[in-house]
Amino acid sequence: MKRMAICLAAFAALAAEAATYSRMEVDVSPLPADRAFFRRVLLSRVWSRTPASSAGRTLTVRLSLDDSLSGENAAVRVADGVAEVRGGRFRALVFGAGLLLRTIRYGAEAFELADGEYRFEPANATRIAYLARHFDNWYQWASMDELIRYVDDLALWGINGFTTQLVYPVVDAAKSTASERAVFEAISDAFAERVRQLDLDLIVSGGSNCAPSNMPARFRAEKDPKGGRGADDFNVCPEKPGALDYLLSLRRDALDTVRKFPISGYTYWPFDEGGCACGKCAPWGGRGYVKLIERFRDMNAKAHPGARHIVSTWFFRDDDWEMFYRYLERQDWIDALMIDGHGDFPEYPLKHPFPKRIPVITFPEISMWGRFPWGGTGANPLPARFERLYRQCEKIATGFELYSEGLFEDVNKIVVNGLYVSPGRTGSDVLADYARWELPGCDAKDFIELCNRMEDVYETRSPGGKWGWRGCVVANYLLDGPPEELVRRATVACGTRALADRIDRSILPNMRSCWRWRQLYLRAQIDEAIFAARDIRPAAALPAYAELLRLYHAERQATELQDGIWCGYTCPPVTEHENAKRQRLHYEPKGGGRVK
Repeated sequence: MKRMAICLAAFAALAAEAATYSRMEVDVSPLPADRAFFRRVLLSRVWSRTPASSAGRTLTVRLSLDDSLSGENAAVRVADGVAEVRGGRFRALVFGAGLLLRTIRYGAEAFELADGEYRFEPANATRIAYLARHFDNWYQWASMDELIRYVDDLALWGINGFTTQLVYPVVDAAKSTASERAVFEAISDAFAERVRQLDLDLIVSGGSNCAPSNMPARFRAEKDPKGGRGADDFNVCPEKPGALDYLLSLRRDALDTVRKFPISGYTYWPFDEGGCACGKCAPWGGRGYVKLIERFRDMNAKAHPGARHIVSTWFFRDDDWEMFYRYLERQDWIDALMIDGHGDFPEYPLKHPFPKRIPVITFPEISMWGRFPWGGTGANPLPARFERLYRQCEKIATGFELYSEGLFEDVNKIVVNGLYVSPGRTGSDVLADYARWELPGCDAKDFIELCNRMEDVYETRSPGGKWGWRGCVVANYLLDGPPEELVRRATVACGTRALADRIDRSILPNMRSCWRWRQLYLRAQIDEAIFAARDIRPAAALPAYAELLRLYHAERQATELQDGIWCGYTCPPVTEHENAKRQRLHYEPKGGGRVK
């Protein structure tokens, strides 16, 4: 049984009463010069909560490397105004420092910290955040400083790897300008450098059979007759004459663009987007896919010899699994399997032991669930869902790579990470940590109740059980259903708004306007308005939608929607665009297909 990973046991002989401090100093002198930046990271987090004062006591934080600590384990000892943070490597110091920051209790004029010993000992080794920079979402339009700060924030929680688009996304290339691509690439360089500075892993795509929309038509793959799985007309059948060479040339071009980066791993994708259903490729997951990625593996390994190779099984059906298992028996290069789905954890790998002992990581879908546009109504905390999904697979999982489309699922990122770091804890335990650190001043119990209430009314379906599309605004299904259920949702939403008002008054003044709280508070306002009025765009919700638009940097999405161009995956419904046309700029989504 996996041990509890975070131990917050203070010395029994020490008094429970915490010492009060008015400022902090961070000593990074024992560290290499290129790690000195971390001092500013820590101080900025403290001062954003409790401004420094010249009066009162100083907490001195000392960071040092300690070979006696293995892996990512970190030890923190607080005594007599000094907090010593030790780790065997720098990333462990990052995680230990994050634990220290979350242990502090922040006030408007001073902060408190009890003497004691604390340890960070993660139970699962792989904790990757995939920040998808595409579709004009926040990651694509965030400034360099914003994106780097968010990487730092997630690292402090224990995320130990990142993946993202380091070159301008193919799906957005047709409408991009030279200056936009230049800015994107500069931010990519800074992103990769920050990951290196933090001693974390940088993972990129290992390749698939996707191609630009202007590919030769003769190479197009055959669609799955059963539908779904991201068949959107820009997949290549590698068995067609000349098509494999074409895919290999695309892979060479991709490697040329990432060769300069310190790549730690490659991930390979079968579907969404991908696949071919022709007689020579099907079932894709066990035949065409493995033949193709073996060729890509050789190229990737030559470019970055020490990189891990992670093979995804996203959207596999039983026929894919059966043939893929036979392939697993004879292969010797796969370092980890990525297994997951939009709904429950796939049954096949739970019922059928793997032919070889290969580590399994999951792919938590924290963004595209329950409502559309994703994040269009604000934050989407779903703690019960992700705790339930983790419990389904915790016996075989050794980590995760969560998929993120923006800031609106920040709570979900932390819940997922917290469960994998420390399986002995609950989702509510992690939410309490989140409240104390990100929303200092609020009662943790109130925050847990707020998240549970928001989850209660978040995922909705039409009577037929299917998602609806209403141009590019929140779908009709949000307001479909029996009248008594809508009354219940309105009652829950009204109580949630009252609870959010109480929390808003309790949060420290410096943090009340932070984006994490604002998107939660706006969600409470929006839900109350739409369920009360039974209208997606009631007048009472428009100011909240407008604030979310600015918070998410979604102005281009809104403009394109108004112009009748399909986009808006994370855009709040700030404008009337129910009749927006799905015009083909780079490709035309069908049922929400996307590119990984």
